[in-house]
Amino acid sequence: MKKMILSALALATAFGLAAQNAFPGWGGKDPAPYLTAAKAATRVNTKANNLVMYQFLEKKAKTFDELCRIVDDVCDDLYESPVENAERKLTIKKMFACCRGQFIPECVEFAEKNPSWYDVTLANVNYGDKSKAYKFLLTSYKRYFYECPPDLHVKSLKNLAAWGKEAKIETLKDDFTRLKPHMDRISAKNKERWAEVVSTYEELVRSL
Repeated sequence: MKKMILSALALATAFGLAAQNAFPGWGGKDPAPYLTAAKAATRVNTKANNLVMYQFLEKKAKTFDELCRIVDDVCDDLYESPVENAERKLTIKKMFACCRGQFIPECVEFAEKNPSWYDVTLANVNYGDKSKAYKFLLTSYKRYFYECPPDLHVKSLKNLAAWGKEAKIETLKDDFTRLKPHMDRISAKNKERWAEVVSTYEELVRSL
């Protein structure tokens, strides 16, 4: 009985924390839920996301520059560490564009001048010009290769191959060849964890 009570208390606590740190998602249109969630949030990242969405919708912002000003103001108010503040600003701007599907070209241009680990996720968004998309994805993927989880590796490799072929990138095969030492390195560290990544890479190379 005691174990059951403790389990129930733990479950109730977990639900309570989840409710305190809820985020309605990046696709919302009504600012009210975001303000409510921001007030209840105990985690600073959750509060920041909610406040950005609340202000973006409340102010009826229409441009990427307006979004950036909102993000900067919110983060300056919430984050005391300059390093954490700067990193979070980049992440929220890119996450907003990527998850909401808005301001992608402007955000890519911004990311090219302000690189961060989130660029690989952003670079995998299909936004039109395949030649530019290929170059941005290749640059981001190589720069943050060792920070990508397996699923992001697979997605990046498949998009590089598809977009490279579509854009008729002359260096496509050579670009893939230059990735081989990195594939060998991660496989040597943990063959099982990176098996799908390596097999995807090898299959794509044969198709180029």
